[in-house]
Amino acid sequence: MIRPEELWQALDALALERGLTPSGLARAAGLDATTFNPSRRAGADGALRWPAMSSLLRALAVLQTPLGVFATQLEGGLGMTEGLQTARRTRSLPLSRLKGHGLFDLSGHATGMEWEDAVLPGAVPQGAYAVRVDTDRLEPVMRDGSSLIVMPDLHLRWSDRVVMCRPDAEAVVGLWDSLDPPGVVPFNLVSPVSEAVPHASVADPSDPDQKADGAVSVDQRILVPQGVEGVWVHRIIMVTV
Repeated sequence: MIRPEELWQALDALALERGLTPSGLARAAGLDATTFNPSRRAGADGALRWPAMSSLLRALAVLQTPLGVFATQLEGGLGMTEGLQTARRTRSLPLSRLKGHGLFDLSGHATGMEWEDAVLPGAVPQGAYAVRVDTDRLEPVMRDGSSLIVMPDLHLRWSDRVVMCRPDAEAVVGLWDSLDPPGVVPFNLVSPVSEAVPHASVADPSDPDQKADGAVSVDQRILVPQGVEGVWVHRIIMVTV
């Protein structure tokens, strides 16, 4: 018998293989951005719910996976995560403690005794870590009490949501600008847009036509320290509330 958690894990794994977060998958399927968010998967009693069939079909169309193939692999016990390492438990730290030496190894993965163990409502790639927002300085873009799921190994793209970790200063949560030198625009300078996890824009000074309403100036960005050991900029792949 297929359980709801198995279906959600399979859907998450398919999306991750294609570089999509739950909100990204929902938007690509023409649904509300929060449709597949982990925070909306549980009922009032805490038990996981099944996704609506119409929403599932639209998601599978985006993922180019026929319903029959999806169901057969689940019923056969093969899942959709074969060959893709996923986990529901990961290392976690509050944002206020995400600084100092010894939190990451030489490849940028979480290591050391400072990290705590966290149980997540959905599957994430092996190697991801969680950052608990314990400040209201990021609101209304990111709420106090939410958790950021961060993946060290992903390539950074213009306006990706990122966490910049520095050994001698507070971590910065914001938007990656891909400029030279690179920098991060903190979320407390970014105006929210009408979706659960805003993905605002950063104005590129090299393109005068790109400036859009709500974009912020690159002069407000925080530069990534160059030649400093222990500085990492990692991509946020998911936000849970």
